Amino acid sequence: MSIRFWVVAVLALCCASAAVAEPNAHELWVNVGGFSSHFNSSKNYNENNAGIGVEYRVSPQTSVMAGSYYNSIRHTTTYAAVNWQPYLLGNVKMGVALGMMDGYPSIVRGGTFFAALPLVTYEGKKLGVNLGIIPDMAKVNGAFVVQFKFRVY
Repeated sequence: MSIRFWVVAVLALCCASAAVAEPNAHELWVNVGGFSSHFNSSKNYNENNAGIGVEYRVSPQTSVMAGSYYNSIRHTTTYAAVNWQPYLLGNVKMGVALGMMDGYPSIVRGGTFFAALPLVTYEGKKLGVNLGIIPDMAKVNGAFVVQFKFRVY
C-alpha cells in the first residue's frame, strides 16, 4: 500500500473518532514497538519488534493508532487501527483492536489485510502498555505481543 493510503486511513479514523469524542478524554501517546512471544518457538522468529507509532485516545473506551514496526519475520509492517475497549477496570482497558496492516508475505503476498486482535491496555499518567494475542490461524503462527507507549499530551 502507498503512503497516501495510510495517510487517508489515519485521517479518516481520526475524523470518525472525533465525531464521538468525549470532552477532556483526549490523550496522545507515542509507542516504540515492543516484543512478541510466539506459540511456536522453533521457527526462529524475530521477537524484538522495534518501531514507532502514535495512539490518540478520544474517549475512555476508544483510541486510534497508526505506526510501523519491524515484524517477526523481519519485514517492516505498517498499520492503522481503531481500539475499542468497552471493559474498564481502573486503569486497565479490555477490548479489541480492528484495523489494516501489511508486511507479512504469507498473507496477500505482503499486501494490506484486515486484522482484529484482543487487546488489554494499561495506562498510567505517563507510561502505558498494550498487550495483545494473535491467535493461531491458517497462515499465521500465534503470539503474545507487548507494545510500550509514552503519553505526550
